[in-house]
Amino acid sequence: MKGITVWSGAAALSVCLSGAALADRLKYGDYMPQGANEYSRTAEWMGNEINKRAAGKHTVQMLFGGTVVKVGEVPTAVENGVVDMGPLVTPYFPDQFPINNAIPFFWPQPKSQAELGKLMLKWHGEHKEFGAELAKYKLKLVSVRPLPSYGIICTKPVRKLEDFKGLRIRSYGIALPAMLEAIGAVPVSMADVDGYEALSNGVLDCSPGDPPLTVGWKWADVAKYYIDVPMGASWGHILVMNIDKYNALPADLKKIIDDMKEDYLAEFLRVYAKSIDDTRAAWKANGKVEVIAFPQEEFLKATLGNAKVQSVRESWVGRAMKAGMPEATARTVVKELTQ
Repeated sequence: MKGITVWSGAAALSVCLSGAALADRLKYGDYMPQGANEYSRTAEWMGNEINKRAAGKHTVQMLFGGTVVKVGEVPTAVENGVVDMGPLVTPYFPDQFPINNAIPFFWPQPKSQAELGKLMLKWHGEHKEFGAELAKYKLKLVSVRPLPSYGIICTKPVRKLEDFKGLRIRSYGIALPAMLEAIGAVPVSMADVDGYEALSNGVLDCSPGDPPLTVGWKWADVAKYYIDVPMGASWGHILVMNIDKYNALPADLKKIIDDMKEDYLAEFLRVYAKSIDDTRAAWKANGKVEVIAFPQEEFLKATLGNAKVQSVRESWVGRAMKAGMPEATARTVVKELTQ
């Protein structure tokens, strides 16, 4: 008999499960501060929900704030068992996870946040290559976090395309730098956790993000102009678990984890929709951030009409094929993503 030490936030509970060959503890490592934003709050919801559904048999130890794992360390930490679960920010790892990075290659993106989440779960269910790519690193999908429609928050107003020229904008991955260059900006590769300091000291002029994200990372404290460009929704995180740890769980606990695919996504979308509405309402009421409605057609013409942006979009099929996906499957993914 082994015990799973179960934690949620600052509270801890240890219980023993008779007759179950389980790991000593399930640990969820997160680079975000506890309660800081929709990502960390819904992660905590998931930990509490797993405990609730297990009827008190176990919980998950939530290790927030980068105390155990930084954003760039999550996949390796989960693979090596430093933590059992965590958020894999796939656009930060385009070379390691080319198949699971399908969506970030198609920015600007016409599909909604909810549509992208459902597509990713669908692809993982229908095309073995998605799961196999994660499994190479001993990772298994638990659920997904699609990004909502993004804008760009800046320390100076941007009202027309020319205003973007020369601005240093936080970037990552492959498609986003190409899109930023297409509007005349200078992409600066940087994780979101470093955005506040960079905006504060002038290293950055802007950062892409949705309204709640700009508040959660305190970017809106130092950058007062939210440029409402039609970047659209895109890809964010896959919540992953060490596959060996998952395989060692008894059937009832596996089912609880499996049920998080749909249930966590639904909760994440619900929380995010409310937070977007609340943030925009607060900005309108207090006037601390000016929302600038950028000319949509001007932005889409500059980005989608750019040869490099189109080249990046077209390159994903080749990347997926090189990673082992049949061409027909890759083109099916693109068709479902772009139509």
